[in-house]
Parts: sequence; C-alpha cells; structure tokens
Amino acid sequence: MNPAYRHARFRAELPHGGLPESFCIVTAYNPEGRTIPDKENEERTRKLGQQLVKLGYDHFPVTGYDAQSPHEEAGFGIVCELEAAYSMGNAFLQEAIFHIHRGQVSLIACGKTMTQEPLQDWAAMAEPPSQHPHFHFRGPFKLLKNPATAFLCSTQCPGDKILEAYDWARRQCDTGGTVISGFHTPVEKDVLAILARRGANIIWVPARALPKHIPMDLQPAFDEGRLAILSPFSPGQHSRPTRASCAARNLFVVGQAHSRYIPHIAAGSSLRDLPIDNNP
Repeated sequence: MNPAYRHARFRAELPHGGLPESFCIVTAYNPEGRTIPDKENEERTRKLGQQLVKLGYDHFPVTGYDAQSPHEEAGFGIVCELEAAYSMGNAFLQEAIFHIHRGQVSLIACGKTMTQEPLQDWAAMAEPPSQHPHFHFRGPFKLLKNPATAFLCSTQCPGDKILEAYDWARRQCDTGGTVISGFHTPVEKDVLAILARRGANIIWVPARALPKHIPMDLQPAFDEGRLAILSPFSPGQHSRPTRASCAARNLFVVGQAHSRYIPHIAAGSSLRDLPIDNNP
C-alpha cells in the first residue's frame, strides 16, 4: 500500500454542515494504484456515484489529497456499514478506503483480508469548514433538509397548555411535519411519544454527545427513516446532560428551526434566556 494513505487530508462538502457519526470514504481513482488519465478517473467516479444512488446510500463529496504533492482523488463519504464500503473498494480495485467513526479516522486496507489501522481525528485530517462541523448526527440526510419546527416547553406546565401541546403534536403527524427538540421535559417527552407513534418526522437533539444506542421506543421511527439524532457536542463531550449543556442545546434547537412552538414558558425558566419572542 502507498504510504501516502497514512498522510491523507480531506476536503469535504458535509451534508448541511453536520458530520455523520459513522461513514466511509471511497474513491474509484487509479485502480490498483496505477495512474490513469483524468477522463477515465472521472468516468469511474461517475459510475461509483451511480452505484451509490442505486443502492440508496446517503453520500456526499469528499476529495482526498496528499499535502506534500499536487495529487488528489475525488470520492464520496458514504453512510453504510464498513463491510459494504470494503466491498465497493475492492470492486473498484482500490488499495484502501477510510472509515470514520465518532470522529476517529481509520485506514482500511483492501484485498482478500480486511485490516484496519487507526490514524488521527477527523479534525486533524480535514480542511475547514468540515474540520469542525456544526454538529454530529445519525440518521437520514433528508430530514436535515426539511423545514423543522422547534418544540420547547417548561417542566412546569398548566394542564390546558399540556392538552394544547398534545393536539399540536397530532396535527404534525397528520400533516407530515418535522419537529426538532431535546424532548427532555415531561411534556416534551409526551409529545415525542405521540410523534414517534403516529408517523411524524423527528429531529432529536440530546443535551450531550450522540448516544451510542437508539432507545427501543424510537427504533421503529429510526428504521422507517423518520428519526435523525443531532448533537452540537463532539464525541467525548458531555456524557450526560447538565444545566449548561441543556441551555446550549436549546439555543442550538432554536437556531436550526424554521419556526417554533412553545406552549408554555414558566417563570424563572431558562427558556426565557433564549433570543426569541413569544410564539408568533
């Protein structure tokens, strides 16, 4: 294997500013390490892109290059299992691919036997702005394109406002709406249960780094492509929610949303510190 792989750098067009929790980088350039004409490499890249579309894999452009030379290779960041990316690398006669999981880059040698070599953090190997993504996420890209409504509610909430929130949640389900929230307070959790059960699109933003496992009650929504999990915190940050991380999370939720619905803000609630007016 060419030792330049160990010193690779990446230029990426991250999907909507977020870095997937786990993805692979595959290129179709220069099969078996042989330098071929640019037009042939471009055609091979086009065929790889077509295959990704056919297979239904979320993907985004990534160019790998050697900082010590003008050589670079266009490819794709692909959200798929490592084994699937390894098969693609072999099919396109590559010497190696890269695997990124929770910000750690590993070099994967192609061939008859898959070997894995840890390299550096993504931040050390990527160019700005992909070097420091706005958030980390798990789930389908398509939900990040949807105009989402931020849902926030204080822990203490009057009964009539709770019922109003439940009715609002059911309407989101009926209209195919997308709701973004931390789903942390009791009312927010109840609304999450309605959204998950009745078919709405959900963007969950926990006040900590991405959880390693999807809660059982949310797994069906995830499997149906209706759930994305976002975290403004890097892997290793905030293993559990704190008052400060909740405040930062709520600010992030409002910033990501196209509209908002806040049935109740209690006196003394930290929600009053957000840069928003009351509901429009």
